[in-house]
Amino acid sequence: MFIRKIVYISIMLFELAFNQSIYNAYGLGLSRTSFNTAVNGAGSIGLVPTFHPGVSMENSATWPGLNFSYVNSSFGNELFGNEINNSENQSAGFTNIQFVVPIGDRYGFGFSLKPVNDHNSFFKTDTTKFSYESNEFVTNKEFRSGGGIMSGSFGVSLPLNKNMGLGLSLNHLFGSSRDEQSMVINSTYYRLFNIRTYTGSTINVDFAGQMFTSPKYSILFFAKIEMTNKPVSGTLYKFDLFEDVNNNYTFDSQDYPSEVQVDTLDINDIHAPNSMAIGVNLSTINSINIFSEFQIWRDKATNINYSSIFKEQVASKSHAGFGIVRFGNQIAREWQDRITFRSGIYKDSYDLYEDSFSGMKFSGKRIIENGLSFGFGFKFAGTGNQIDFSFRNGNRFIDKNNKENFKEFNVGISIGDVWFLRRRTKQ
Repeated sequence: MFIRKIVYISIMLFELAFNQSIYNAYGLGLSRTSFNTAVNGAGSIGLVPTFHPGVSMENSATWPGLNFSYVNSSFGNELFGNEINNSENQSAGFTNIQFVVPIGDRYGFGFSLKPVNDHNSFFKTDTTKFSYESNEFVTNKEFRSGGGIMSGSFGVSLPLNKNMGLGLSLNHLFGSSRDEQSMVINSTYYRLFNIRTYTGSTINVDFAGQMFTSPKYSILFFAKIEMTNKPVSGTLYKFDLFEDVNNNYTFDSQDYPSEVQVDTLDINDIHAPNSMAIGVNLSTINSINIFSEFQIWRDKATNINYSSIFKEQVASKSHAGFGIVRFGNQIAREWQDRITFRSGIYKDSYDLYEDSFSGMKFSGKRIIENGLSFGFGFKFAGTGNQIDFSFRNGNRFIDKNNKENFKEFNVGISIGDVWFLRRRTKQ
């Protein structure tokens, strides 16, 4: 019964977040670059200000700069196209739910829930035909994976001095995923699948500081360090091959054989992310912000083979991005003057590692992702409510024969209120 519940839950997650990218089948899948719509619009990783002057919703050190408390949620839709077989598919789902409260102009705290990686993929082989004892058979293979790791976070922001702030976040990692390899013979599916669960935690340390200011411009510096507090561990459920007679993607009493054996294995040190990122922002008197960001990310886990259909898995990543943000004026008379515009370009490089007798080593393959983003936001009502839109366009490839184009549209809504901020509302 316990296994059956896990199967049903994994199927629900799999169907809700069905994102058919072949590159998500490597390891735990590709980690998201950002989670907030305002951050996506600038092609940022969340260090530099994109939501409000001096504030990024993904950098806890900047939260005291908010004028109001916010409940924020972002929703995204992605479209993928593979140039080899000229196929397209899409998926949709939430990318972030967040609650942030600044206290005065020196402290703040917040909660968030977000998916940190994308393990959802689907691909299949070409159809082949063969004859056996005067019977003709049509067959092909299908590979599916779904689910991933979620993060529930609690963060606080503290002042270091009047120009610098620090943010600390504790992130609880949890979730489940499923991968399946199927052989299809005359439309009948013979399935072999695994279900995995995850639990662990990480710690983020954020920094924001004003390095230089003058009447015409100011220079802001930002940094983030992610450390593994408790490496992700999990339980692997390996189901024997069965014939899915009713084609409902899971084993039940109508399938063959009537009973399927399930091997259960507890595994430690599945995922241990560590990263360091820096960002620089040049802010001018006409509300134009020019920024650059760099990040180095590494998974130091020892059992990363736990989570992959492919032999290679993503073990490290680098990010470089540049962009520009022009913040709107909330109190401007003309509505167009209250619009915030964002744009940016970035490049991500994912290194693939494979298991060897001497441990994990670089396989010689890299997934290269190039992206271009733009977006805009509009504030309304007296408490700084904000709606944001973003669009991202780019491609991923290992070589010219495995190129994937993608488009992503996000919408975010932020509702402001005056909790802990009565002094400001009198101004």
